[in-house]
Amino acid sequence: MPCYEFNPELRPDRDDGRCESCRKFLTMECEYIDHFMEEEIE
Repeated sequence: MPCYEFNPELRPDRDDGRCESCRKFLTMECEYIDHFMEEEIE
């Protein structure tokens, strides 16, 4: 996803471009929350 906004406390070696490292992951601020919710429903 092109929207990564990394947690500022994340160590540089953990800044890997994964959603789990994003401050918005699984929050209402995430622009792609519908995508994640669809995965959970299936």
